[in-house]
Amino acid sequence: MMFYLDTFLAEAEESSSGVDLLLPATSELVAGVVAFGVVFFFVWKWALPALNETLDKRSSEIEGQIKEAENTKSEAEKSKQEYDALVSNADAEVQKIIDEGKQAAEKLKEDALSEARTEAEAIIEKAKSDSDAEKERVSSELKTEVADLSLEISQKVASSMSEADQKKLIEKFIKELN
Repeated sequence: MMFYLDTFLAEAEESSSGVDLLLPATSELVAGVVAFGVVFFFVWKWALPALNETLDKRSSEIEGQIKEAENTKSEAEKSKQEYDALVSNADAEVQKIIDEGKQAAEKLKEDALSEARTEAEAIIEKAKSDSDAEKERVSSELKTEVADLSLEISQKVASSMSEADQKKLIEKFIKELN
């Protein structure tokens, strides 16, 4: 084998020049161009459309994802605006509830004061009527006592008076009572 290799190298050195080393043989060049044409044709006919289709599909998917992201962003902004509106409405509702509570407390206070005044007036009226009744009772008792005392005095005086003088005194007393 060594012999053949040495022979091959010797023949190559004798027949080749610098340009021959760079350029392939004509038959190889034609076979390479034909093979390249066949491969180029198959790539151009089937691989390139499939590659373009894949790229277009991927491009449309990316565009869809971008649109979906934009929609999600706009929905998030809309939700944020709704949330902000709800928060501001909640603040207004809280203030409204506080105001209603204050009004209810004020009404309860006024009702309690009104009821206390009514009760106080009723107590005062009752005290007045009780006082009037007590005055009436005391007056009645005094009249009774005065009458009793007058009767006693008149009996003592009458015992010392004559019957005619007693009649005049009784008639005079009756006239004064009427």
